[in-house]
Amino acid sequence: MAYRLLPMTRLGLVPYQSKLSKLFQQVNRLLREGGKVYQVQQKCFVKTERFPEGHYLFPGSLLVESETQLTDCVTDLVEGGIEPYIAPLCLKRKIAFLNGKNCAAFCSEPFFAFFAAYGLDVDEISDQQVRDGVLKDYDLLIVPGGPDAGESYYEGLGEQGYDQIRSFVEAGGGYLGSCAGSYFPLSAPVGSAAGNVWLNMIPVTDVQGLDYWRTGTGFVRIQFNDTTHPVTYGLAFGVPSTLDVIYWEGPAFQLLDGNNVKVIASYQDFLASGCEPPSWDIGSNEIAVEAMKWLNPLTRERFARHLEGKPAIIEAEYGRGKMILLSPHAEFGTCGASPTMEDNPNYLLLMNSLYYLSRGM
Repeated sequence: MAYRLLPMTRLGLVPYQSKLSKLFQQVNRLLREGGKVYQVQQKCFVKTERFPEGHYLFPGSLLVESETQLTDCVTDLVEGGIEPYIAPLCLKRKIAFLNGKNCAAFCSEPFFAFFAAYGLDVDEISDQQVRDGVLKDYDLLIVPGGPDAGESYYEGLGEQGYDQIRSFVEAGGGYLGSCAGSYFPLSAPVGSAAGNVWLNMIPVTDVQGLDYWRTGTGFVRIQFNDTTHPVTYGLAFGVPSTLDVIYWEGPAFQLLDGNNVKVIASYQDFLASGCEPPSWDIGSNEIAVEAMKWLNPLTRERFARHLEGKPAIIEAEYGRGKMILLSPHAEFGTCGASPTMEDNPNYLLLMNSLYYLSRGM
């Protein structure tokens, strides 16, 4: 069988695909309409139209049926022989986005921009809908950041809403959290007030409990611990592999038990903040500009004390469900280095996470 190949390899700063939004709009439309899309799962050497002498493909590259028409993307043709190295790409159709009380607009609106850029159909749901059991109609739940360490979600959801979220994931639902949405499922430190307002679902904590103010806001570098994990596809290429992200007082995960928890990426370096401004132009990303104005800037000393070497992205299991928890804000885009927000590479962390959470559910 012949396939049309969409290479997704990241070599240095130059990706094969410069218009990621156009590519994923088409891929996600195909998936929504029942079309077939495949993803390379392991490195393979194949002959293509562009490289008839043979060429390595790396995990994350996408393939569609050869007759599929695509625009604004770099494509190639593969004449069979690749089947042992690929698997169908999946995307669950029923995705919910919690936009309830205390879900801050400055965290929710960047997610809406991501959904629009990648052509995703996502339903906003309220606290009351969660309390009333609406999650039974969904496959994936996204919980954004907020103005604290996740505790203020209790005001809108209460015990009934918390039980609904736990039951949803336990029954096989997928959960994607960002910043406060990643504090939310953690287990509280012994004696912490977080014991009453976190979900206490997984054997991971932040030893500082609700004290998100201890760190601050800035630009940081994360390093992928597992460059083979599907969440890293198109972003990681060998070991070591790093990515620069916007951090905004997110959790410093500490694993209490290694069972059912995987570390995907860890904090490596402090790059810049309002008290140590970047040396490059960040004007292409308004969120990055605002981050440098935040009244609680991250410092090198606080980064070294609270974040350096700590997990930044983790995968956890709860019952039959999976969770991907991001401490930094992938939805905020890059640290000002991307030419356009819709095509910034950090959106790939979110898209990869949704694809991964759609597997086997």
